[in-house]
Order: sequence, then structure tokens, then C-alpha cells
Amino acid sequence: MKPGAPKVKLSKRITSAIGSEKPLRQLAGNLSQFARYALAEASSLSLEKIEIRLRRLPKKLDGFRLIHLSDIHHSPFTGLEHIERAVRVANRLKPDLFVLTGDYVSHEPEYIEPVAGVLGSLSAEFGTYACLGNHDHWTDAALVTDSFRRAGIEVLINQGFRFTARDAAFWLCGVDDYMVGKTDLRAALHGSFPDEMKLLLAHNPVIVRQAARLEVDLMLSGHTHGGQVKLRDEDRRILPPRRLKNGLHRRKSTQIYITRGIGTVVLPIRYQCPPEISLIELKCA
Repeated sequence: MKPGAPKVKLSKRITSAIGSEKPLRQLAGNLSQFARYALAEASSLSLEKIEIRLRRLPKKLDGFRLIHLSDIHHSPFTGLEHIERAVRVANRLKPDLFVLTGDYVSHEPEYIEPVAGVLGSLSAEFGTYACLGNHDHWTDAALVTDSFRRAGIEVLINQGFRFTARDAAFWLCGVDDYMVGKTDLRAALHGSFPDEMKLLLAHNPVIVRQAARLEVDLMLSGHTHGGQVKLRDEDRRILPPRRLKNGLHRRKSTQIYITRGIGTVVLPIRYQCPPEISLIELKCA
């Protein structure tokens, strides 16, 4: 305020600022910039390389590489071109095994067959295994399962088997989705030996406590999208998050890796949380 100018009450200055178009223009500009970034990020791809050390991993499988994809969400928001690009990148990495952890479509059944065809082109020496997510059930779980199996992808629904590679073995299993009340982890582990390594595919990470009680070594999950939009700096957190959103975590002797996934839901945007291809290397502890 200039010397000698009449004083203006604080309330009037606030009212004047609110009534001005300048803050509104600035807000609109910021939102527009945010929207551009968020839309662009949703169509990007990020490669995460993770090394996981496992006490019960057979020595002959030290260095075994798998790629984990999840939450594809083929829909008007996540087009086939984006998914095809993720598959091309994943195949170039030449993993030993592919694992998929649910939510391949969003609500509309006409998107099932096309995404099954694209994911069926994933190529690894020891194949591709999958479990179902809540959106698969909300769309048509039976059609997802049949389409995937016709495309050469084995869908594990509350079941497991002794996976063999390089003259060694571990128990590979998958559970049905938690949100629709169909998870049966005990059934998925039925037939496993008490002392063998157990790898679990489960769309929803919320069952990690049960997995820890049943001595699962490694659980791979999606569902969270990593939050999809992150407005706060996670690295500056003082307290641990109430929910596991993404990354590698441990509960007792069980480790869990949660991927941010490939697609989007609700809005076709991501912010500070890009789509993820997870390249996981298993190492002996």
C-alpha cells in the first residue's frame, strides 16, 4: 500500500481478490497443465527392476526372471495400442515366466477377447499364468477365463501346482478375487509341501496377512494402481501408510510386491504414478 493511501479493511481486500478473475485464470491454467501431464502419463510405460531374495528358493533357480503385469483394464480409457506396446516391451526383456494378476477389462465384455489375444502373445520359456480380479468378475469372469485359456494363458482359480524348471521346483498358485468373496488360499496351497517355496498370485494385496500366516514366501498383487494419482510426496512420510499401495513389502517371512499396473479406471489419468512393467529377479537369500 502506498504511503498516505486510505486504509482498506482486510475483509474488503479478501473479497476483492476472490472477485477478481486473476486467481480463477491462474487456477484454470494450473488445472489445464495438470490434465495434460496426467493424460500423457497414463499412456506412458515405466520399467521397474526388482530383486527379491527368498530363503526357500531352490539354488538352481537363482536368477530366475519373471515379468509381472496387472490391471490392464482394456476399455475406452485404456486402448489396445497401449496394451500391445506393453506386451512388445515385456517380450523384448525375455523373462523366464510371465505372471498376470487380474483386472484385464473394465465392465464391458466386448473388450475381453481382444485383450486375451494380445496377452496371449506374451512369450516366455515357462509360459504365462494368471489370476482373476474384481473387474473381471464384474464383467464376465467365465468369459475371461475361457478366452485366456484359449490364448494359452493358464488361469489359476484357488488352485496351485508344483512348477518345475531347470531341474528344480516350487509351488505356484493363484486365488480368486477377495472383493467378490471368492478367495480360498488354503485350497490354492493344497498339495504343497510345508518346506517348499510358495509363490502366490492374488489380485488384492489385502490378503497378505493370511498369506503370512500360511507361510507364503512371495505374493504378487495389483489392484491399487499405486494410487493412480499421487499428490503428496511419499518419500517425506513420517508415518507408514495405512494401506500398501505399491512396491516391495514384508510381513513376517512373507514378501509382497504390488505393481502400479498398466491401465486406469474412473478417469484416464495418472499423476506421479506411471503404468508399470515389473521385471522381478528371484535370488537365493
